Amino acid sequence: MNQNLTFKITGLKGNPRWLDSHAVPLRDTRGNITALLSVTRDITERKAVEDELKRSNAELEQFAYAISHDMRQPLRMVTSYLTLIEKALSGQLDDNTRQYFFFAIDGAKRMDQMILALLDYSRVGRKTEIKTQIASRAAVDEALLFLTPALEASGGSVEVSGDWPELIASRDELSRLLQNLIDNAIKYHEPNQPPQVEVHGSQSGNSFRVEVRDQGIGIAPDQIGRLFNVFSRLQSRSRFEGSGVGLALCRKIVEHHGGNIGVNSAGEGYGSVFWFELPIQPSHFISGENDFV
Repeated sequence: MNQNLTFKITGLKGNPRWLDSHAVPLRDTRGNITALLSVTRDITERKAVEDELKRSNAELEQFAYAISHDMRQPLRMVTSYLTLIEKALSGQLDDNTRQYFFFAIDGAKRMDQMILALLDYSRVGRKTEIKTQIASRAAVDEALLFLTPALEASGGSVEVSGDWPELIASRDELSRLLQNLIDNAIKYHEPNQPPQVEVHGSQSGNSFRVEVRDQGIGIAPDQIGRLFNVFSRLQSRSRFEGSGVGLALCRKIVEHHGGNIGVNSAGEGYGSVFWFELPIQPSHFISGENDFV
């Protein structure tokens, strides 16, 4: 049985060093162990980076909590008091003033939604959850379950096809990735034209690819480069609701898993195909480490 061991030693100059040792037994034709092959790597630099990353992540979590509590609470107060004032003066307000109240309350609500979206964005890859072997089809089914109300409201349909292998990933993040891409395909369609969405999975070697194809409004070729930026919006908010963070979140999830993401579209009115590729079995090779045999 192969064995891994991480331990600390004191170097020749008295400095602590971290080593990672991997041992493999060598057997004869009868299966008896005759020797042991051991490879030891100096991972001191990697360990220092990991420790600094843990410290940084802890600070980011504290910052995220401060945003969610200290910034959202005043926004909720603004929304609540504006609503109370509007109700108290309802008999004295003209149409213009009512519209001003609507704009103010709606703006505060949208700001709250943007803060929540930024929190989601900042937490990708920083959760304590460890990537495990998951069934990719289960992640699709979970995403579709969340999108049932949107599908029913639009009168649309989603067809899932292809191969959906097991892979090493965060199930929550993969489900969120699929949910965001399918939700976009449902949302961005022409009026009085129910969305028809195809979700296709495929496997090639160690690569898992998903394509989300729609027959919606499409994307102008010169706008594709902006799609995955934070707060980037190609359509007016009055036509389509959204925070402008969803696709940036998708890109961050894919990059956290060592993959790639993109979109193909022939232009406005021709629909879109959003795709991403993830490694099924991610490589844990760390470059720059010294090997000792």
